[in-house]
Amino acid sequence: MNKYLVFLEQREGIVKAASIELWNTLQQLAAVHEDITVCGLVAGAVDLHQLRCTLAGKGVLYYTSDHQFTLYNSARYARLVVDIVKQESCCALFFADTVLSRELAPKLSIRMKAAMLSGVPVFDAAGVDSGTVRTVYSGSFMASFFFECPLRIYTISSLPIISMIPSRAQIDYIPLHPLSTDTDEELFPLLRRMIMREGRRDVAEAGIIIAGGRGVGGADGFALLEQLALLLGGVVGASRPAVDEGWRPQSEQIGQTGKTVNPTLYLACGISGSVQHIAGIGSSTVVVAINNDSNAPIFDVADYGIVGDLRRVLPELLGALQNIFREQ
Repeated sequence: MNKYLVFLEQREGIVKAASIELWNTLQQLAAVHEDITVCGLVAGAVDLHQLRCTLAGKGVLYYTSDHQFTLYNSARYARLVVDIVKQESCCALFFADTVLSRELAPKLSIRMKAAMLSGVPVFDAAGVDSGTVRTVYSGSFMASFFFECPLRIYTISSLPIISMIPSRAQIDYIPLHPLSTDTDEELFPLLRRMIMREGRRDVAEAGIIIAGGRGVGGADGFALLEQLALLLGGVVGASRPAVDEGWRPQSEQIGQTGKTVNPTLYLACGISGSVQHIAGIGSSTVVVAINNDSNAPIFDVADYGIVGDLRRVLPELLGALQNIFREQ
């Protein structure tokens, strides 16, 4: 029997959509393969009603409302994960590929002497249990990885949205006892808590992304992108040059050194399309590019392209969409 543990990441008491999609995908895998069971772990006070309405399949979900886990602390989180892995005798540990998992997963790999593969785009039962294929060199090549360690850790970069009917009766929610405070953990006190753009969705979980690059021209140039994102119900993203210039926050950066996204619609405005950026948008359903350079690499991966000046194209596009919505 192969038992998989899914780490469900929460932020402000809400479990991230990427973690929920990961759980549901593994449950879909377990429904086909009888030798696979799935269990989960969520650290920090969460809305259990949300979980019961969104999680599908069957298994065990451990949770803790201990205030020590409200904010991320690598030492506490690592200890909790290790305890559950040992208790359940798991052979594989799964994370959604986020900023948190990129810091926590390598520490767990060292601590538990486990093999680790990050940024896995897709997987199946054969891949999890034997070898896994993923892209390397900014998406230029595909490589196969085979594990010699009995315990494996995966961070999953992007997944299709899985439509499954949640099954409340088949998931057991088990509370964990509060932990005693460790002296070592007190060496990492909280100095300051910062909340940026409160209420906005994470760009990694958005279905529609309006992204801008150096071609936007400056911080003021993102105003039109903000309007377009608001109209379409999406979020604003940015390429690394736009973030390096200080035009947008690092939390919105998309690409190999930023966040990997898989939206239904990705609108690239003034983004040339470096291999690092393309690596972060490869799972997008539809890519639309607007650039005044007809030879920009972004057009090689775009489903639709507009060659023109953003200062003329975006107002026209925004006006046309506003007219459509008014008629509706």
